[in-house]
Amino acid sequence: MTTVNETLARPAVAELCAVTKSYRTAGGHELKVLENIDLAVREGELLALLGQSGSGKSTILRCLTGLVEPTSGRALGHGELLAGVNPDVSIVFQTFALYPWLTVEQNVAVGLMSRRMSRAGRAAAIDHAIELIGLGNYHAAYPRELSGGMRQRVGIARALVSQPKLLCLDEAFSALDVLTAENLRQELISLWRSKENGLSSIFMVTHNIEEAVEMATRVVVVFPRPGRLGLVLDNPLPYPRDPKSPEFQRLVSIIHESITTMTLPDLPPEAPPAPGQAISRARSRMESIPAVPVAQILGLLEILDGAPELKNIYEISDDIGKEFGETISIVKAAEILELVDTPKHDVELTDLGRRFIASDRDGRCAIFAEQVFKLRIFHIILALLDAYEEIDSERIVKDVASALPYDNPEKTFETMIAWGRYAGLMDLNTKTGKVFVPRDEDAETTSDAG
Repeated sequence: MTTVNETLARPAVAELCAVTKSYRTAGGHELKVLENIDLAVREGELLALLGQSGSGKSTILRCLTGLVEPTSGRALGHGELLAGVNPDVSIVFQTFALYPWLTVEQNVAVGLMSRRMSRAGRAAAIDHAIELIGLGNYHAAYPRELSGGMRQRVGIARALVSQPKLLCLDEAFSALDVLTAENLRQELISLWRSKENGLSSIFMVTHNIEEAVEMATRVVVVFPRPGRLGLVLDNPLPYPRDPKSPEFQRLVSIIHESITTMTLPDLPPEAPPAPGQAISRARSRMESIPAVPVAQILGLLEILDGAPELKNIYEISDDIGKEFGETISIVKAAEILELVDTPKHDVELTDLGRRFIASDRDGRCAIFAEQVFKLRIFHIILALLDAYEEIDSERIVKDVASALPYDNPEKTFETMIAWGRYAGLMDLNTKTGKVFVPRDEDAETTSDAG
């Protein structure tokens, strides 16, 4: 097997140099999603990019392939500055993205639209790609006649038919059932290792840690707000890889540890106020709040209360059937509200969390309101509501954008309204776009868990 040093010495098929990328949100606010990204996919490697939803993984892929232009920095293909889409790259997306009115053969032929070939050469290339991915008897079938796994095979065949040097996979297995996804992963590894069809390298975006360790020769973890590269981990395990082996599990644990430490750090408690200093009910730190519905926070607390032996965050993720990044967001939301604590890899109910679980609906809403009131970001709204009967939502979104420049202000605002509604502190009139304090006769609104 090629060593890591040998692979890194090879030229880059695609490369990002000091790339930053910003977008305009729906409300017109600038949102920086990537910052100072240096990343190269080298000849002969299978590189996996891991990260939570919203960390900028897919944006990195789009910059790397030339689908979008960086705001600053350079995107290169074989050392040359990209001008448009890299012609040596093909992409397989999460959704099957097939044309339902075209047959398998016709869908695969779409991958050759930009290539000038003879009719015979085109037919031979299409047949080869279809055979390569195991669909030899389905040339004339339509997508509606195929299973999900077979439709994704068509997508892979369409990507391979142009004989790309680099194949990019954007969460390509996440919409498939477990067995189908595992089978396709192994087949792609075999295709890449055999160098059939001239395929040199694979760049895969995933949120599945085990998938990355199973497939990749190198794993890169991207952290959010804004997206930036964190852990870079070489994976020298020989193929085929055994997920139960100690070394496989060790690599998985290293990645788990990296993501957990970054996302759920064990921060020291805030220092008490100095003598004579006024005590504020708000925390001094301006924290982001995860875009997590109240119902998911309540569900986590119920699980922790009903199964006290279930503490490890990885086991919790498996138990609730959520991907690891999504589980971390739910845990982070509960931790921000001081309803759980997260020492190392464990998630534990705090005394306040246990009191919350033991309370009736009104008691829970009261505790939730008290904790929401401590979050400094909410004081943007609460301070205004003290002075005005109603506030225009656009004004609040603008203030949130200034306070948390690396968060999507519209999504943060939606979460704030959902949490504030459950707490009975605020609500939004969707017709007028005004935020207001609910009256007593609107109290039933506070029972909505968002």
